Amino acid sequence: MMSVNTDELKKFLESKITSLRKELEFYEFLLSIIESGYIPTIKGNKGSIEYIKNKKGEILAEIYFTPPVAKFVIKNKITLSKSYFSALSKILESEKELNKIDYTIEMDKNDIREIVLKNVNSDIIYNKIKTGIQAILERATG
Repeated sequence: MMSVNTDELKKFLESKITSLRKELEFYEFLLSIIESGYIPTIKGNKGSIEYIKNKKGEILAEIYFTPPVAKFVIKNKITLSKSYFSALSKILESEKELNKIDYTIEMDKNDIREIVLKNVNSDIIYNKIKTGIQAILERATG
């Protein structure tokens, strides 16, 4: 029987609830737009903005998701070692094969600047990639 640290579990659940509330607000907002009869072109319009933060709560990247495009903008200089870069490439390549996403990684010398994903057609795919990128950025800066 594994003992679970209840404080950590509580923190995890609270943050999950908060992020789901935000997601719910976003969908309710989109629904209200559609119900009002005003259908904007989604491109360049309200998508979602999320943040990847490190353990100290500093923002490592901003994510702009206006389906089917997700753009990860790295805020500070993050240099990826070869092993982290290949881990990142593996994640993106496997999603390219499995789910037909397309991606570009923009570098500034050895620093990662931006990752742009195209053809991200579901929240599941988006969240899977986001989680992978988050893990790599956290480790690369941790």
